[in-house]
Amino acid sequence: MTAPARLHLVTGPTDTTTDRPDPGGPLWDVPVPLTGPTTAPPPFPVDVFPAWLADMVTGVARFTQTDPAMAGTLAVAVLSGCAGGRLEVEPVGGWREPVNVFAAVIAGPGERKSPVHRAMTAPLFSAQSTLGEAMRPRIAEAAALRDIADRQAEQAKAQAAKAADPDKRDQASAEAVAAAIAAESITVPKLPKLIVDDATPEALIGLMAANGGRMAIISDEGGIFDTLAGRYSGTPNLDPYLKGHAGQPMSNERQTREGASIEKPALTVCVMAQPSVLRKFGGNADLAGRGLPARFLFALPRSLAGYRLVDTEPVPEQVTTGYRHRVHDLAATLAEWEDPAVVTLTPDASRVRLAAAQEVEAQLRPGGTLYDMREWGNKLSGATLRLAGLLHVAHHPADAWRRPVDADRMTDAVRLAEFFAAHYRAALTTIGSNTAIETARYVLGVLTTKGMTAFTRRELHRRVSRKLPKSDEVSAVLAELTALGWVRSGADGRYELHPRAAAEVPGSVDTLTPNADGDVSAAQDTREGVSGPR
Repeated sequence: MTAPARLHLVTGPTDTTTDRPDPGGPLWDVPVPLTGPTTAPPPFPVDVFPAWLADMVTGVARFTQTDPAMAGTLAVAVLSGCAGGRLEVEPVGGWREPVNVFAAVIAGPGERKSPVHRAMTAPLFSAQSTLGEAMRPRIAEAAALRDIADRQAEQAKAQAAKAADPDKRDQASAEAVAAAIAAESITVPKLPKLIVDDATPEALIGLMAANGGRMAIISDEGGIFDTLAGRYSGTPNLDPYLKGHAGQPMSNERQTREGASIEKPALTVCVMAQPSVLRKFGGNADLAGRGLPARFLFALPRSLAGYRLVDTEPVPEQVTTGYRHRVHDLAATLAEWEDPAVVTLTPDASRVRLAAAQEVEAQLRPGGTLYDMREWGNKLSGATLRLAGLLHVAHHPADAWRRPVDADRMTDAVRLAEFFAAHYRAALTTIGSNTAIETARYVLGVLTTKGMTAFTRRELHRRVSRKLPKSDEVSAVLAELTALGWVRSGADGRYELHPRAAAEVPGSVDTLTPNADGDVSAAQDTREGVSGPR
Protein backbone atom coordinates (compact mmCIF):
# COMPACT_ATOMS: atom_id res chain seq x y z
CA MET A 1 0.00 0.00 0.00
CA THR A 2 1.30 3.44 -0.91
CA ALA A 3 1.83 5.73 2.03
CA PRO A 4 -0.37 8.85 2.01
CA ALA A 5 1.37 11.93 0.64
CA ARG A 6 1.11 15.26 2.37
CA LEU A 7 1.72 18.74 1.09
CA HIS A 8 4.83 20.21 2.64
CA LEU A 9 4.19 23.89 2.05
CA VAL A 10 7.21 25.68 3.44
CA THR A 11 8.37 29.21 2.81
CA GLY A 12 12.09 28.67 3.34
CA PRO A 13 14.49 28.80 6.25
CA THR A 14 14.76 31.75 8.56
CA ASP A 15 17.96 33.74 8.29
CA THR A 16 19.91 33.61 11.54
CA THR A 17 23.14 35.23 10.30
CA THR A 18 24.85 37.50 12.83
CA ASP A 19 26.65 40.70 11.92
CA ARG A 20 30.43 40.53 11.82
CA PRO A 21 31.98 43.99 11.70
CA ASP A 22 35.49 44.36 10.37
CA PRO A 23 38.13 44.24 13.14
CA GLY A 24 38.76 47.72 14.33
CA GLY A 25 36.00 49.21 12.20
CA PRO A 26 32.74 50.77 13.34
CA LEU A 27 29.81 48.52 14.15
CA TRP A 28 27.09 47.99 11.56
CA ASP A 29 23.48 48.75 12.35
CA VAL A 30 20.89 46.10 11.54
CA PRO A 31 19.81 46.83 7.92
CA VAL A 32 16.23 47.18 6.75
CA PRO A 33 15.22 43.96 4.94
CA LEU A 34 14.58 44.26 1.23
CA THR A 35 11.23 42.97 0.06
CA GLY A 36 11.62 39.67 -1.75
CA PRO A 37 11.92 35.90 -1.34
CA THR A 38 14.86 34.61 0.66
CA THR A 39 15.02 31.37 -1.29
CA ALA A 40 14.36 30.50 -4.89
CA PRO A 41 11.21 28.45 -5.53
CA PRO A 42 11.78 24.71 -6.14
CA PRO A 43 12.57 23.16 -9.53
CA PHE A 44 9.89 21.57 -11.67
CA PRO A 45 9.42 17.84 -10.81
CA VAL A 46 9.85 16.52 -14.35
CA ASP A 47 9.71 12.91 -13.13
CA VAL A 48 5.95 13.19 -12.51
CA PHE A 49 5.58 12.76 -16.28
CA PRO A 50 5.88 9.47 -18.17
CA ALA A 51 9.10 8.98 -20.14
CA TRP A 52 7.71 10.19 -23.49
CA LEU A 53 6.74 13.53 -21.97
CA ALA A 54 9.58 13.91 -19.47
CA ASP A 55 12.12 13.34 -22.25
CA MET A 56 10.48 16.03 -24.36
CA VAL A 57 10.44 18.55 -21.51
CA THR A 58 14.08 17.83 -20.68
CA GLY A 59 15.10 17.85 -24.34
CA VAL A 60 13.44 21.19 -25.06
CA ALA A 61 14.94 22.71 -21.90
CA ARG A 62 18.41 21.49 -22.88
CA PHE A 63 18.13 22.63 -26.50
CA THR A 64 16.75 26.09 -25.67
CA GLN A 65 18.89 26.39 -22.52
CA THR A 66 15.90 27.23 -20.36
CA ASP A 67 14.66 26.11 -16.98
CA PRO A 68 12.56 22.89 -17.34
CA ALA A 69 9.80 24.71 -15.43
CA MET A 70 9.00 26.57 -18.63
CA ALA A 71 8.49 23.51 -20.86
CA GLY A 72 7.04 21.52 -17.95
CA THR A 73 4.27 24.04 -17.27
CA LEU A 74 3.49 24.22 -20.98
CA ALA A 75 3.25 20.42 -21.00
CA VAL A 76 0.57 20.62 -18.29
CA ALA A 77 -1.30 23.19 -20.40
CA VAL A 78 -1.05 21.03 -23.52
CA LEU A 79 -2.48 18.05 -21.63
CA SER A 80 -5.28 20.34 -20.45
CA GLY A 81 -5.89 21.41 -24.06
CA CYS A 82 -6.31 17.74 -24.99
CA ALA A 83 -8.39 16.49 -22.06
CA GLY A 84 -10.16 19.65 -20.82
CA GLY A 85 -13.90 19.17 -21.15
CA ARG A 86 -13.43 15.52 -22.03
CA LEU A 87 -12.43 14.07 -18.66
CA GLU A 88 -13.55 14.64 -15.07
CA VAL A 89 -12.18 13.23 -11.82
CA GLU A 90 -14.68 12.05 -9.20
CA PRO A 91 -12.94 11.72 -5.81
CA VAL A 92 -16.19 11.17 -3.91
CA GLY A 93 -19.81 10.85 -4.94
CA GLY A 94 -21.29 14.20 -5.92
CA TRP A 95 -17.95 15.93 -6.60
CA ARG A 96 -16.61 15.94 -10.13
CA GLU A 97 -13.57 18.05 -10.88
CA PRO A 98 -12.79 19.04 -14.49
CA VAL A 99 -9.19 18.79 -15.62
CA ASN A 100 -8.75 22.07 -17.52
CA VAL A 101 -6.25 24.43 -15.89
CA PHE A 102 -5.10 28.04 -16.02
CA ALA A 103 -1.33 28.54 -15.95
CA ALA A 104 1.13 31.38 -16.38
CA VAL A 105 4.88 31.26 -17.04
CA ILE A 106 6.57 34.45 -15.87
CA ALA A 107 9.96 35.22 -17.41
CA GLY A 108 11.80 38.32 -18.53
CA PRO A 109 12.46 39.42 -22.11
CA GLY A 110 14.94 37.34 -24.07
CA GLU A 111 14.31 34.19 -22.01
CA ARG A 112 13.39 32.14 -25.13
CA LYS A 113 9.72 31.74 -24.33
CA SER A 114 8.69 31.58 -28.00
CA PRO A 115 10.93 28.63 -29.00
CA VAL A 116 9.70 26.63 -26.01
CA HIS A 117 6.10 27.55 -26.84
CA ARG A 118 6.49 26.41 -30.48
CA ALA A 119 8.06 23.11 -29.55
CA MET A 120 5.46 22.17 -26.94
CA THR A 121 2.29 23.36 -28.73
CA ALA A 122 3.11 22.10 -32.25
CA PRO A 123 1.12 18.83 -31.87
CA LEU A 124 -2.05 20.72 -30.88
CA PHE A 125 -1.87 22.80 -34.05
CA SER A 126 -1.18 19.63 -36.04
CA ALA A 127 -4.23 17.91 -34.55
CA GLN A 128 -6.28 21.01 -35.32
CA SER A 129 -5.22 20.78 -38.97
CA THR A 130 -6.09 17.07 -39.08
CA LEU A 131 -9.55 17.74 -37.71
CA GLY A 132 -9.99 20.60 -40.16
CA GLU A 133 -9.12 18.48 -43.17
CA ALA A 134 -11.59 15.82 -42.07
CA MET A 135 -14.30 18.46 -41.64
CA ARG A 136 -13.86 20.28 -44.96
CA PRO A 137 -16.06 17.91 -47.06
CA ARG A 138 -18.87 18.18 -44.48
CA ILE A 139 -18.55 21.96 -44.48
CA ALA A 140 -18.70 22.09 -48.28
CA GLU A 141 -21.76 19.81 -48.37
CA ALA A 142 -23.61 21.77 -45.69
CA ALA A 143 -22.76 25.07 -47.38
CA ALA A 144 -24.13 23.83 -50.70
CA LEU A 145 -27.34 22.56 -49.10
CA ARG A 146 -27.77 25.83 -47.22
CA ASP A 147 -27.29 27.83 -50.40
CA ILE A 148 -29.87 25.74 -52.25
CA ALA A 149 -32.33 26.02 -49.37
CA ASP A 150 -31.83 29.80 -49.15
CA ARG A 151 -32.57 30.20 -52.85
CA GLN A 152 -35.66 28.03 -52.58
CA ALA A 153 -36.84 30.12 -49.64
CA GLU A 154 -36.32 33.33 -51.61
CA GLN A 155 -38.26 31.91 -54.56
CA ALA A 156 -41.09 30.81 -52.27
CA LYS A 157 -41.27 34.30 -50.75
CA ALA A 158 -41.40 35.84 -54.21
CA GLN A 159 -44.20 33.49 -55.25
CA ALA A 160 -46.19 34.34 -52.11
CA ALA A 161 -45.75 38.06 -52.74
CA LYS A 162 -47.08 37.72 -56.31
CA ALA A 163 -50.15 35.61 -55.44
CA ALA A 164 -53.32 37.61 -56.00
CA ASP A 165 -55.88 35.02 -55.00
CA PRO A 166 -56.30 34.94 -51.18
CA ASP A 167 -56.37 31.12 -51.00
CA LYS A 168 -53.30 30.79 -53.17
CA ARG A 169 -51.57 33.58 -51.21
CA ASP A 170 -52.15 31.77 -47.91
CA GLN A 171 -50.83 28.50 -49.33
CA ALA A 172 -47.82 30.23 -50.89
CA SER A 173 -47.11 32.06 -47.63
CA ALA A 174 -47.17 28.77 -45.69
CA GLU A 175 -44.78 27.24 -48.23
CA ALA A 176 -42.47 30.26 -47.97
CA VAL A 177 -42.39 30.03 -44.18
CA ALA A 178 -41.68 26.29 -44.34
CA ALA A 179 -38.86 26.88 -46.85
CA ALA A 180 -37.34 29.60 -44.64
CA ILE A 181 -37.46 27.32 -41.58
CA ALA A 182 -35.89 24.47 -43.57
CA ALA A 183 -33.07 26.74 -44.73
CA GLU A 184 -32.47 28.08 -41.23
CA SER A 185 -32.22 24.55 -39.83
CA ILE A 186 -29.19 23.76 -41.99
CA THR A 187 -26.09 24.67 -39.97
CA VAL A 188 -22.80 25.08 -41.78
CA PRO A 189 -20.09 23.91 -39.35
CA LYS A 190 -16.90 25.91 -38.95
CA LEU A 191 -13.38 24.57 -39.08
CA PRO A 192 -12.65 23.05 -35.68
CA LYS A 193 -10.25 24.81 -33.36
CA LEU A 194 -8.38 23.40 -30.40
CA ILE A 195 -6.00 26.26 -29.69
CA VAL A 196 -5.82 30.00 -30.27
CA ASP A 197 -3.22 32.59 -29.39
CA ASP A 198 -5.60 35.29 -28.22
CA ALA A 199 -9.29 36.22 -28.30
CA THR A 200 -11.55 38.86 -26.83
CA PRO A 201 -13.97 37.56 -24.19
CA GLU A 202 -16.91 37.96 -26.59
CA ALA A 203 -15.18 36.12 -29.43
CA LEU A 204 -14.07 33.45 -26.99
CA ILE A 205 -17.64 32.52 -26.15
CA GLY A 206 -18.40 32.04 -29.84
CA LEU A 207 -15.27 29.94 -30.34
CA MET A 208 -16.13 27.71 -27.41
CA ALA A 209 -19.75 27.33 -28.53
CA ALA A 210 -18.57 26.25 -32.00
CA ASN A 211 -16.08 23.74 -30.58
CA GLY A 212 -18.00 21.63 -28.13
CA GLY A 213 -17.72 24.12 -25.28
CA ARG A 214 -13.96 23.98 -24.96
CA MET A 215 -10.95 25.97 -26.08
CA ALA A 216 -7.27 26.38 -25.26
CA ILE A 217 -5.58 29.77 -25.23
CA ILE A 218 -1.84 29.12 -25.05
CA SER A 219 0.19 32.21 -25.85
CA ASP A 220 3.86 33.11 -25.70
CA GLU A 221 2.89 36.73 -25.00
CA GLY A 222 1.07 38.41 -22.14
CA GLY A 223 -1.60 40.15 -24.21
CA ILE A 224 -4.39 38.18 -22.54
CA PHE A 225 -3.40 39.62 -19.17
CA ASP A 226 -3.56 43.11 -20.68
CA THR A 227 -7.03 42.41 -22.08
CA LEU A 228 -8.31 41.01 -18.81
CA ALA A 229 -6.91 43.96 -16.91
CA GLY A 230 -9.10 46.20 -19.09
CA ARG A 231 -6.37 47.83 -21.18
CA TYR A 232 -8.53 47.95 -24.30
CA SER A 233 -12.18 47.66 -23.27
CA GLY A 234 -12.10 49.28 -19.85
CA THR A 235 -14.33 46.70 -18.18
CA PRO A 236 -13.77 43.27 -19.76
CA ASN A 237 -16.28 40.45 -19.57
CA LEU A 238 -14.69 37.94 -17.19
CA ASP A 239 -17.46 35.34 -17.44
CA PRO A 240 -15.78 33.26 -20.16
CA TYR A 241 -12.76 32.88 -17.88
CA LEU A 242 -14.43 32.47 -14.51
CA LYS A 243 -17.14 30.12 -15.80
CA GLY A 244 -14.83 28.48 -18.31
CA HIS A 245 -12.53 27.45 -15.47
CA ALA A 246 -15.33 26.20 -13.20
CA GLY A 247 -17.42 24.57 -15.93
CA GLN A 248 -20.52 26.66 -15.19
CA PRO A 249 -23.11 27.37 -17.93
CA MET A 250 -22.65 30.64 -19.79
CA SER A 251 -24.09 32.49 -22.76
CA ASN A 252 -23.71 35.67 -24.74
CA GLU A 253 -27.00 36.74 -26.28
CA ARG A 254 -25.51 39.98 -27.57
CA GLN A 255 -22.89 38.52 -29.85
CA THR A 256 -25.11 37.02 -32.55
CA ARG A 257 -28.76 37.08 -33.49
CA GLU A 258 -29.39 33.73 -31.83
CA GLY A 259 -26.71 34.09 -29.17
CA ALA A 260 -24.17 31.53 -28.03
CA SER A 261 -24.94 29.25 -25.12
CA ILE A 262 -22.59 26.72 -23.53
CA GLU A 263 -23.89 24.29 -20.95
CA LYS A 264 -20.54 22.97 -19.73
CA PRO A 265 -17.57 25.10 -20.84
CA ALA A 266 -13.96 24.01 -20.38
CA LEU A 267 -11.34 26.67 -20.97
CA THR A 268 -7.59 26.11 -20.85
CA VAL A 269 -5.33 29.15 -20.49
CA CYS A 270 -1.54 29.35 -20.47
CA VAL A 271 0.14 32.73 -20.74
CA MET A 272 3.87 33.40 -21.01
CA ALA A 273 4.36 36.92 -19.71
CA GLN A 274 7.00 39.27 -18.38
CA PRO A 275 7.07 40.27 -14.69
CA SER A 276 5.84 43.77 -15.54
CA VAL A 277 2.71 42.29 -17.16
CA LEU A 278 2.16 40.07 -14.13
CA ARG A 279 2.25 43.12 -11.85
CA LYS A 280 -0.51 44.82 -13.85
CA PHE A 281 -2.62 41.68 -13.94
CA GLY A 282 -2.11 40.53 -10.37
CA GLY A 283 -2.27 44.05 -8.99
CA ASN A 284 -5.67 44.78 -10.55
CA ALA A 285 -8.10 45.03 -7.64
CA ASP A 286 -11.15 44.21 -9.77
CA LEU A 287 -9.60 40.99 -11.08
CA ALA A 288 -8.44 40.01 -7.61
CA GLY A 289 -11.89 40.73 -6.23
CA ARG A 290 -13.44 38.37 -8.78
CA GLY A 291 -10.86 35.71 -7.92
CA LEU A 292 -9.31 35.41 -11.39
CA PRO A 293 -5.57 35.52 -10.47
CA ALA A 294 -6.23 32.86 -7.79
CA ARG A 295 -7.27 30.43 -10.52
CA PHE A 296 -3.81 30.47 -12.10
CA LEU A 297 -0.93 28.07 -11.52
CA PHE A 298 2.16 30.27 -11.75
CA ALA A 299 5.66 29.16 -12.69
CA LEU A 300 8.65 31.46 -12.40
CA PRO A 301 11.51 29.72 -14.24
CA ARG A 302 15.03 30.63 -13.26
CA SER A 303 17.10 32.42 -15.87
CA LEU A 304 20.15 30.81 -17.45
CA ALA A 305 21.24 34.06 -19.12
CA GLY A 306 24.99 34.34 -18.85
CA TYR A 307 25.45 30.60 -18.28
CA ARG A 308 23.85 29.19 -21.45
CA LEU A 309 25.78 26.96 -23.81
CA VAL A 310 25.99 28.56 -27.22
CA ASP A 311 25.60 25.40 -29.31
CA THR A 312 23.41 22.54 -28.12
CA GLU A 313 22.10 19.40 -29.75
CA PRO A 314 18.46 19.50 -30.88
CA VAL A 315 15.85 17.34 -29.20
CA PRO A 316 16.39 13.75 -30.42
CA GLU A 317 14.11 12.95 -33.36
CA GLN A 318 12.61 9.89 -31.68
CA VAL A 319 11.68 12.01 -28.64
CA THR A 320 10.04 14.73 -30.76
CA THR A 321 8.22 12.19 -32.92
CA GLY A 322 6.92 10.25 -29.94
CA TYR A 323 5.69 13.42 -28.24
CA ARG A 324 3.97 14.75 -31.34
CA HIS A 325 2.25 11.48 -32.16
CA ARG A 326 0.90 10.97 -28.65
CA VAL A 327 -0.37 14.53 -28.20
CA HIS A 328 -1.78 14.67 -31.74
CA ASP A 329 -3.65 11.38 -31.38
CA LEU A 330 -4.91 12.23 -27.90
CA ALA A 331 -6.19 15.65 -28.97
CA ALA A 332 -7.78 14.36 -32.18
CA THR A 333 -9.47 11.43 -30.42
CA LEU A 334 -10.92 13.39 -27.52
CA ALA A 335 -12.07 16.23 -29.78
CA GLU A 336 -14.78 13.94 -31.19
CA TRP A 337 -16.32 13.28 -27.76
CA GLU A 338 -19.52 15.05 -26.79
CA ASP A 339 -19.76 13.98 -23.13
CA PRO A 340 -16.84 13.86 -20.67
CA ALA A 341 -15.65 10.56 -19.25
CA VAL A 342 -15.63 10.29 -15.46
CA VAL A 343 -12.74 8.56 -13.69
CA THR A 344 -12.62 7.67 -10.01
CA LEU A 345 -9.74 7.07 -7.58
CA THR A 346 -8.42 3.77 -6.31
CA PRO A 347 -8.74 3.29 -2.53
CA ASP A 348 -5.03 4.05 -2.07
CA ALA A 349 -5.29 7.15 -4.23
CA SER A 350 -8.27 8.28 -2.16
CA ARG A 351 -6.19 8.03 1.01
CA VAL A 352 -3.41 10.09 -0.60
CA ARG A 353 -5.93 12.73 -1.68
CA LEU A 354 -7.57 12.87 1.74
CA ALA A 355 -4.27 13.30 3.59
CA ALA A 356 -3.18 16.09 1.21
CA ALA A 357 -6.56 17.85 1.48
CA GLN A 358 -6.44 17.71 5.27
CA GLU A 359 -2.95 19.21 5.22
CA VAL A 360 -4.12 22.01 2.94
CA GLU A 361 -7.00 22.77 5.30
CA ALA A 362 -4.65 22.91 8.27
CA GLN A 363 -2.29 25.27 6.44
CA LEU A 364 -5.17 27.66 5.74
CA ARG A 365 -5.42 28.45 9.48
CA PRO A 366 -3.81 31.57 10.95
CA GLY A 367 -0.06 30.98 11.03
CA GLY A 368 -0.28 28.32 8.30
CA THR A 369 1.75 28.54 5.09
CA LEU A 370 -1.40 29.13 3.02
CA TYR A 371 -3.06 31.63 5.35
CA ASP A 372 -1.72 34.73 3.59
CA MET A 373 -2.75 33.39 0.17
CA ARG A 374 -6.10 31.87 1.11
CA GLU A 375 -7.79 32.93 -2.11
CA TRP A 376 -5.45 30.55 -3.95
CA GLY A 377 -5.12 27.95 -1.20
CA ASN A 378 -8.89 27.45 -1.07
CA LYS A 379 -8.67 26.09 -4.62
CA LEU A 380 -5.57 23.96 -4.06
CA SER A 381 -7.30 20.66 -3.35
CA GLY A 382 -9.35 21.00 -6.50
CA ALA A 383 -6.28 22.00 -8.51
CA THR A 384 -4.45 18.93 -7.20
CA LEU A 385 -7.25 16.72 -8.51
CA ARG A 386 -7.06 18.44 -11.89
CA LEU A 387 -3.33 17.81 -12.02
CA ALA A 388 -3.90 14.17 -11.04
CA GLY A 389 -6.34 13.77 -13.93
CA LEU A 390 -3.87 15.28 -16.41
CA LEU A 391 -1.00 13.10 -15.19
CA HIS A 392 -3.34 10.10 -15.41
CA VAL A 393 -4.01 10.94 -19.07
CA ALA A 394 -0.30 11.40 -19.76
CA HIS A 395 0.56 7.99 -18.31
CA HIS A 396 -2.35 6.24 -20.04
CA PRO A 397 -3.01 8.20 -23.27
CA ALA A 398 -4.78 5.26 -24.92
CA ASP A 399 -7.27 4.34 -22.20
CA ALA A 400 -7.10 6.72 -19.23
CA TRP A 401 -10.89 7.02 -19.30
CA ARG A 402 -11.29 3.29 -18.69
CA ARG A 403 -9.23 3.05 -15.50
CA PRO A 404 -9.16 4.81 -12.12
CA VAL A 405 -6.46 7.22 -10.98
CA ASP A 406 -3.96 5.28 -8.89
CA ALA A 407 -1.97 6.29 -5.83
CA ASP A 408 1.23 6.98 -7.76
CA ARG A 409 -0.48 9.56 -9.94
CA MET A 410 -2.17 11.15 -6.95
CA THR A 411 1.16 11.34 -5.12
CA ASP A 412 2.77 12.94 -8.18
CA ALA A 413 -0.09 15.45 -8.36
CA VAL A 414 0.57 16.43 -4.74
CA ARG A 415 4.24 17.01 -5.59
CA LEU A 416 3.29 19.10 -8.60
CA ALA A 417 0.87 21.08 -6.43
CA GLU A 418 3.72 21.79 -4.00
CA PHE A 419 5.72 23.22 -6.90
CA PHE A 420 2.90 25.53 -7.96
CA ALA A 421 2.19 26.56 -4.36
CA ALA A 422 5.77 27.73 -3.87
CA HIS A 423 5.79 29.53 -7.22
CA TYR A 424 2.47 31.22 -6.49
CA ARG A 425 4.04 32.65 -3.35
CA ALA A 426 6.96 33.90 -5.45
CA ALA A 427 4.48 35.39 -7.93
CA LEU A 428 2.81 37.30 -5.09
CA THR A 429 6.19 38.77 -4.22
CA THR A 430 6.66 39.83 -7.85
CA ILE A 431 3.17 41.36 -7.99
CA GLY A 432 3.76 43.39 -4.85
CA SER A 433 7.37 44.28 -5.51
CA ASN A 434 8.64 47.83 -5.80
CA THR A 435 10.84 48.67 -8.80
CA ALA A 436 13.34 50.59 -6.68
CA ILE A 437 13.62 47.69 -4.22
CA GLU A 438 14.02 45.24 -7.11
CA THR A 439 16.88 47.30 -8.50
CA ALA A 440 18.44 47.52 -5.07
CA ARG A 441 18.24 43.74 -4.72
CA TYR A 442 19.82 43.31 -8.13
CA VAL A 443 22.73 45.60 -7.28
CA LEU A 444 23.16 43.96 -3.88
CA GLY A 445 23.27 40.60 -5.65
CA VAL A 446 26.00 41.82 -8.01
CA LEU A 447 28.03 43.13 -5.09
CA THR A 448 27.82 39.86 -3.18
CA THR A 449 28.41 37.61 -6.19
CA LYS A 450 31.45 39.57 -7.31
CA GLY A 451 32.81 39.77 -3.77
CA MET A 452 32.80 43.58 -3.83
CA THR A 453 33.01 44.19 -0.08
CA ALA A 454 34.64 47.56 -0.76
CA PHE A 455 34.12 49.51 -4.00
CA THR A 456 33.76 52.89 -5.64
CA ARG A 457 30.67 54.14 -7.46
CA ARG A 458 32.59 53.92 -10.74
CA GLU A 459 33.59 50.31 -10.10
CA LEU A 460 29.97 49.40 -9.41
CA HIS A 461 28.77 51.25 -12.51
CA ARG A 462 31.06 49.15 -14.69
CA ARG A 463 29.45 46.01 -13.25
CA VAL A 464 25.84 47.12 -13.72
CA SER A 465 26.08 49.43 -16.74
CA ARG A 466 23.82 47.30 -18.94
CA LYS A 467 20.94 47.48 -16.49
CA LEU A 468 21.80 50.94 -15.15
CA PRO A 469 23.53 52.81 -17.98
CA LYS A 470 23.31 56.28 -16.38
CA SER A 471 25.57 57.28 -13.52
CA ASP A 472 22.74 59.03 -11.69
CA GLU A 473 20.81 55.72 -11.66
CA VAL A 474 23.74 54.10 -9.85
CA SER A 475 23.92 57.03 -7.45
CA ALA A 476 20.19 56.66 -6.71
CA VAL A 477 20.57 52.94 -5.94
CA LEU A 478 23.56 53.58 -3.70
CA ALA A 479 21.55 56.22 -1.86
CA GLU A 480 18.72 53.70 -1.39
CA LEU A 481 21.08 50.97 -0.15
CA THR A 482 22.80 53.44 2.17
CA ALA A 483 19.49 54.61 3.61
CA LEU A 484 18.48 51.01 4.24
CA GLY A 485 21.83 50.21 5.87
CA TRP A 486 23.21 47.74 3.30
CA VAL A 487 26.19 49.88 2.27
CA ARG A 488 27.99 52.82 3.83
CA SER A 489 30.34 55.38 2.39
CA GLY A 490 33.75 56.25 3.70
CA ALA A 491 35.74 59.44 3.71
CA ASP A 492 37.80 58.27 0.72
CA GLY A 493 34.76 57.98 -1.54
CA ARG A 494 34.66 54.20 -1.29
CA TYR A 495 31.69 52.18 -0.15
CA GLU A 496 31.58 49.18 2.18
CA LEU A 497 29.14 46.28 1.90
CA HIS A 498 27.22 45.03 4.93
CA PRO A 499 28.44 41.59 6.10
CA ARG A 500 24.87 40.23 5.95
CA ALA A 501 24.28 41.16 2.29
CA ALA A 502 24.84 37.62 1.00
CA ALA A 503 22.19 36.28 3.36
CA GLU A 504 19.66 38.89 2.21
CA VAL A 505 19.75 38.07 -1.53
CA PRO A 506 20.78 34.42 -1.93
CA GLY A 507 18.60 34.10 -5.02
CA SER A 508 19.21 37.50 -6.62
CA VAL A 509 21.62 36.32 -9.29
CA ASP A 510 21.00 32.60 -9.00
CA THR A 511 20.35 30.78 -12.21
CA LEU A 512 20.26 27.31 -13.59
CA THR A 513 23.52 26.37 -15.20
CA PRO A 514 24.06 23.65 -17.79
CA ASN A 515 26.78 21.10 -17.37
CA ALA A 516 29.18 20.07 -20.09
CA ASP A 517 26.50 17.99 -21.79
CA GLY A 518 24.01 20.83 -21.87
CA ASP A 519 21.85 19.38 -19.10
CA VAL A 520 20.20 21.79 -16.72
CA SER A 521 21.43 21.03 -13.23
CA ALA A 522 21.82 22.57 -9.81
CA ALA A 523 25.38 23.60 -9.05
CA GLN A 524 26.23 25.61 -5.95
CA ASP A 525 29.03 28.15 -6.03
CA THR A 526 31.65 27.15 -3.47
CA ARG A 527 32.71 30.66 -2.55
CA GLU A 528 31.86 31.37 1.07
CA GLY A 529 28.80 33.53 1.46
CA VAL A 530 27.96 33.49 -2.26
CA SER A 531 25.03 31.66 -3.75
CA GLY A 532 26.17 30.91 -7.27
CA PRO A 533 24.56 29.53 -10.41
CA ARG A 534 22.05 26.78 -9.79
